[in-house]
Amino acid sequence: MKFTPVFLILAISVLGITISTEQAFAQQDNACKPHTICASPGDMLKYSITLRNTNSSQTYIFGDMVNASNINVLQSQVDANKVQNTTLILNLETGFAHSNQDTSKVRPFLEVLASPVAYNKSDTAITPIITEFNGFKRTSIAAFYSSENSTSKIVYDIQTGILLEEHSSQIVTIGGNPVIVDFSDKLASTNMINSDSDGIKSSNVSIPKWIKTTAKSWSNGDLQDSEFTNAIQYLISKGVMQIPHGVSVSSSTQKIPTWLKTSTGMWADGQTTDDEFVQSIQWLISKGIVQVGN
Repeated sequence: MKFTPVFLILAISVLGITISTEQAFAQQDNACKPHTICASPGDMLKYSITLRNTNSSQTYIFGDMVNASNINVLQSQVDANKVQNTTLILNLETGFAHSNQDTSKVRPFLEVLASPVAYNKSDTAITPIITEFNGFKRTSIAAFYSSENSTSKIVYDIQTGILLEEHSSQIVTIGGNPVIVDFSDKLASTNMINSDSDGIKSSNVSIPKWIKTTAKSWSNGDLQDSEFTNAIQYLISKGVMQIPHGVSVSSSTQKIPTWLKTSTGMWADGQTTDDEFVQSIQWLISKGIVQVGN
């Protein structure tokens, strides 16, 4: 999509996914070909995008099949000033798309991966989670990426391969000054997800309501970072959240990526599950991105 940062592609590489490889994906249990993107004429995806406090939306409408392997996709970018439409041709087997007007511009179609998604279960940067979309519980994977100047989190639905959400922060230089650029991309609507995932398991995590109240206030900027980390420390003390082995919690320095406020606000509003919130925070602690004191 138009505003997708470079580290979304980096995070995809963390998943161990090679879009055009022969054995990158597990066998599908539906009518779609194995190792391919499962999309049909009439399917639709719509994303809500926020980039540096500027809101826009991006819609993908899957049209007629060009042939057995390729499908037309209408991409519509809408912001405050204009609407930009682009016709893409997506190869369902390779996962690459190109503009109908310019076949030389080829890119991976990261909004939908071949499904069901296979990933390296031993990779600590990838966390299997149960998330929610429009009231449906879905088995998903959250992939995290961090470097000196950027952090990101992306969530894909395992069964359909659909990108559910992405949050990232990156330090860039503008006019000679370092600036934090926040990016958020969330699936707003689709007709490709209309049930719970097969074999879904109920969450065993139970978080007190006051924690959500605290988290919501913090995400709105009404509380300091220290008050939010105090809530995290409470969850740790009650065994709801586990400190990863070998990680020190003695430091009182707070280094919290700004995109976490968006993610936390979504959780406080019931848009993501307790499991996803806990596992995300645990990973951030393990990488020293979120630090909690004694």
